[in-house]
Order: sequence, then structure tokens, then C-alpha cells
Amino acid sequence: MNLFRYTAAAAAFALMISAVSVNAAAERSVRADIKTAKAAILVESSTGKALCGYNENTRLPMASVTKIMTLLIAAEEIDAGRLGFDDTAVCSEHANSMDGSVIWLETGEEMTVGDLAKSIVIASANDACVMLAEHIAGSEESFVGRMNARAAELGMTNTHFANCVGYDDKEHYSSARDIAVMAAELREYDCYDDFLLTRLDSVRTGTARETQLLNTNKLITSYSGITGLKTGTTDEAGCCFCGTAKRGNMELTAVVLGCETDSDRFEAARNLLDLGFENYERVVPRPDVSELLEVPVERGIKRGVDTRFAGVQELILEKGSGALIKYHYSRTAAVEAPVEKGQVLGYVTMSIGGEVIGNAKITAAESVPRLDLARCFDYMIKAFFSY
Repeated sequence: MNLFRYTAAAAAFALMISAVSVNAAAERSVRADIKTAKAAILVESSTGKALCGYNENTRLPMASVTKIMTLLIAAEEIDAGRLGFDDTAVCSEHANSMDGSVIWLETGEEMTVGDLAKSIVIASANDACVMLAEHIAGSEESFVGRMNARAAELGMTNTHFANCVGYDDKEHYSSARDIAVMAAELREYDCYDDFLLTRLDSVRTGTARETQLLNTNKLITSYSGITGLKTGTTDEAGCCFCGTAKRGNMELTAVVLGCETDSDRFEAARNLLDLGFENYERVVPRPDVSELLEVPVERGIKRGVDTRFAGVQELILEKGSGALIKYHYSRTAAVEAPVEKGQVLGYVTMSIGGEVIGNAKITAAESVPRLDLARCFDYMIKAFFSY
């Protein structure tokens, strides 16, 4: 195995291990701050890096946090042009039969997709959720099938949906880590941004059946940088919450499941978010450009090929640790033509204190064709007439 291939494999393995480990001191701190939560995780949204947590892969009921997936599928339909906020849906008997948090939709009643989405995001309306699901997929059952398929695509291995609203069911569960995954995916879309931060609104406004919508996310009025996202409460699930917040160039997702009280879940999420913003930052690695050495090319029309760095990604590190990054460069001693532009010729491994934290590629900056008989003859002719 070439040296640079060995280094790359070792780096990938170390990254895999670090991605699933949780800092012990941070875990103790989180456990002390979260109190009653059965499971919790704090994730940097763009990278998916878990900063701290516990029981994050445990399967638990998640109540209306379920609706993150419902909203995600709707957002993807909107993005694809197959659904619009001005579209009109019709309430079925099944949607009308929902209980819990509702906007009292009547069988046969028409409502725009925009108002349904607003009712789901702000007030977690179960009847609006089912009505939207039926409008998209024809039935709640078909829509739930799409939810499970999408969860599988996202790698949510500890999740299974039995309904689209979050009712307790032994076949309806997720994990804190999986919820963070689907929350980060939903935050890629901005169609719900206004609703997520709206404290009070209404549907059927100005009519005899006007219904007020009160946002159940109490952090929208008290936490700096809050961007969302979803609460959930049932007898089996307890008080659950997935909260997202952004400060500067870093957005965090905090998930807490199974809290005993409403105030516990918001205190726990606040403590998690505070831990992240106070202790971590995004860092852009800066490999040394003087290490971009020319790699010898055998049997090519050129004797060497220039190189470039590729795949250098921002890292989420403890504040102040960016200056401690060490860079190790490994590259192939030579490459045989033909060489394709972008071909991997080596790797840069980044570490702090001996722990691998990231890697990038060293690639060919240009293509170098193989020197064959025809090209040799062509060069000889050009050289002859150049004199």
C-alpha cells in the first residue's frame, strides 16, 4: 500500500472514531445541566459533528417532533415545484378525526397549503398535519411510507414512523441523533422561516371561525440567535424539544427527549446551546501551499504535474485550538501517465495533540496525457520546423 493511501485510510478511521465519541467532561456537564432528559445531543448543523450528548442513539418516542419529517417532505415537494403555498387542500374525515392540538378542521373544509404549514409549524396542529400529508401522498399511510423511506435515505437507523403527527405507538420512535439529522436537513429550506419565529398568528382570520395559533417554542422570545424548531409532548414521550440557533457562521441543533416538564426541556436545550456557542467555533484549515510540490510523471508529455489542495472543509473545534492544528503531507513519489485533472496524488492529514481531526486531498492541477508514438512523432516534426 502506498504511503499516502495508508495515511488516508488511517485518517478516515480516526475521524470515524472521533465522530461517534463524546468528550467525557462535556458529557458530565451535560448530564448535570439537563437533569430529567432521557436522551440528548448537541450537533453542529452543517457538519453533523456531535459536540456532546448521552443516550443519543437510544430509541424513544418523540411526540410532535415527528412533524419535522412531515415538514421536510413538504419542503422538498415545494422545492421541486410540485407543491405551493397557494395550493388548496380539502379536509377528509380522517383528518377531521384528529385530536390533541388541532385547528378544528371540518370535513370538506378547504384550506391553503400555506395556512396548513403555518398551523403545523406554529401550533403543531394534528388535523392540519394529516390534511397536508393526504394532499401530498393521497393518504396518511402512503405519506408515512415516504417518511420512513426518507429516514432511511438520511441514514436514520434508529427511527420508524407509524403516523405523521407523533401519536404514541410502539412502532413510532426515533433517537436524539436521528432527529438532529432530519432537523439539519429541514434547515436547508427557508420556506418556513417566518412561521418558525412567529409567536402568535391565526388562520381563517376575520371570519367567525378565526383560530389563533400560539407558538409552543418558548425560546423564540428569549434565546439569542434562535431559528426554530419543534416541540412535542405526549404521555409516553414526555416533554421533547429540537431547538436550532445560529450565531455568526455556526448553527447548532439541540435535541432533548423525555423531559419531565415543559420548563425542563427548554432549560436543557438552552444549556446545550450555550455550551456549544461558548466553547466551539468554525475553523478554516490552512495547509501550507509550499507543500504543493510538483509530482514526477512517468511516460507523460510533461515530466511533472502541479498539485492543488481539494476538499479542505471547515472544522468545528474548541475555541482557540485552531492555532494548534498540525498538518502532515503524504504524496505519491511519482505517477504514470495519463494523469487526469483532479486525480488524487496525496493527502493532508490534520491533527491536534495526536488526534486526527480532518483531512484533505492533494490533486493534479492539470491533465497530463501519455506520451505515445504518435505524439512523439508530432513533437519531432514540430521541433524540426521550429529551427
